[in-house]
Amino acid sequence: MKKFKYFCIFLCSLLTVVSFVTPMNLNGLVFTQKDNSFLLYLVFWVFLFLYYKKYLYSLEYNKIFSFLSLLFSIFMVVGYSFDVTNSSDLLFGSWFLFVLSLLKIVGYFVFFNVTINVVFNFIRKYDFPDFVKQNKLLLLFEKNPFVFSCLLLLICYLPYMIAYYPAVINYDAANQIKEVMGIHTRYMDSVVLINENVFITNFNPVIHTLLLGGLFKFGYNIGSVNFGLFLYSILQTALVIMTFSYGICFMKKQGVKSKYLIISLLIFALVPVFPMYAMTTVKDVIFSCLILLLVIYIYKFIINDILKRDYFIFFVIVLFIMLFRNNGLYILLLVFPFMIITLKSRRKSLILIFVLSLFSYFGYNKLLTYFEITNTSIREALSIPFQQTARLVKYKEDIIDESDKKIIDVILEYDTLADRYEPDLSDNVKNKYNKYATSDDLKRYFVVWFKYLLKEPMVYVDATLNNVYGYFYPNTAQWYLYNDYNTKLEEAGFDYHFNGLTIVRNVLGGFSNAYSRIPFLGLVVNIGFTTWIYLFLFCSLIITKNKKYIFTLLPGFVLLLTCIAGPANTYFRYILPLTFTLPVIVPLLLKKMRYR
Repeated sequence: MKKFKYFCIFLCSLLTVVSFVTPMNLNGLVFTQKDNSFLLYLVFWVFLFLYYKKYLYSLEYNKIFSFLSLLFSIFMVVGYSFDVTNSSDLLFGSWFLFVLSLLKIVGYFVFFNVTINVVFNFIRKYDFPDFVKQNKLLLLFEKNPFVFSCLLLLICYLPYMIAYYPAVINYDAANQIKEVMGIHTRYMDSVVLINENVFITNFNPVIHTLLLGGLFKFGYNIGSVNFGLFLYSILQTALVIMTFSYGICFMKKQGVKSKYLIISLLIFALVPVFPMYAMTTVKDVIFSCLILLLVIYIYKFIINDILKRDYFIFFVIVLFIMLFRNNGLYILLLVFPFMIITLKSRRKSLILIFVLSLFSYFGYNKLLTYFEITNTSIREALSIPFQQTARLVKYKEDIIDESDKKIIDVILEYDTLADRYEPDLSDNVKNKYNKYATSDDLKRYFVVWFKYLLKEPMVYVDATLNNVYGYFYPNTAQWYLYNDYNTKLEEAGFDYHFNGLTIVRNVLGGFSNAYSRIPFLGLVVNIGFTTWIYLFLFCSLIITKNKKYIFTLLPGFVLLLTCIAGPANTYFRYILPLTFTLPVIVPLLLKKMRYR
């Protein structure tokens, strides 16, 4: 029996090594004569053998974690295939590849199943040593955690504020500013305008466009657009700092130990993604702060720590979430019904907030129509079918009937569709959407779309997975930070420019971009790993019978769903709300999951 166990340990450790380190392409395994990594593989195998020897047969495995381990294993194998080939061909390209993929899934599964249970048992039973000693700084923190946190974060963010004065502008923000300044933008070309003399559209949330563009215009009127942009940076950075500090205070009020508060505070202070985005004028930053506040207030509802004023604050948070991001409505529609059904003691209040939020949101949209502000195009919700059609045209054009090509052409300009297809980004495909297409045109398109779904389902599956796999696969990253100078405003004739601290910007920008690649520490900003943490917390709450706290994770899961339906693979600012939330929600939930 002992020999059999050792054989299983040997086999499992070998399969895991194969899973993690075996390079593959469409021809099968890929090894070159120059590959001198054998010694590292051997060390890795010895480590895994000892690791499995200690834990493989000593753990009590849980079915929920076993399913999660299988899920992670599939993510790894599928993600690797799309990362290497932009398709599922490494899984289904041949019988050899299929069998090899199954073996890799087994190797991953053993590793994840053991590791997840080890981590779960560790966080439930073991408490980190108290590395926080009583000193003057800690006493200041204990006395007033909000002020202390604000000051520490401000000190750590100041180098970024100075180096990137007045602000970091991305493509969307530049166009938002141009809208307010009455300059034609591509957003106007994507929709049928209510009034051609109204340059502002709801392609980006109007409230953010007016805030950013309004401060820019104020600076322009007094002779310095940089000053106007810096005012925006100050407001946004102040909001970020105060939101993080409030999160620290809330954790302290809930009894989270100071050592964990300090860790969370240091993450907010030292991980460069937080100060970099605080200085970046994208709508997602304010939206992410609102999501963190939403999660905190959902937690308050769960533990019945709600004052009368909190109902109004909660309503305002929910409303602004919908106003600062066009997909914010889905959070209300998908989270609130579950809360209303489950939190019986707060049901009437939640129903009232739900109804008032909906009426306010739709009333706001009526107000936009009254001011002849055109809403965003329906194309923004059609990334998935458009990418599927584009991939079909690129790889299976010979099966498409001429009559169907004409129907597709009415919607998406057929002749250039194959050339415009990018596996990780749908913008070039949907940017050619015919804004004058009627509802009948769309109906005919979807008839054609469904026809070829039945004929070539794997093309459609590949198109969708290729556009989203990075949100579940930790070994890939693309659009991460904005830290380069954007020339769009300068080209429009405005005197927007960075200061002369080029060397400082290069150092901070280099560190910011390199941080995501630092072993272990970089996982804080890893998109796929962030999703894994959410899934792990979800399963852990079920196992520890803390199901009601799952509501704190629901906004994150809703945002993940919108990423799946979104235009870009591994776009970090789309996942930014989850990154903002984790340093607060993880300590709170781990405290609930610990043995008492």
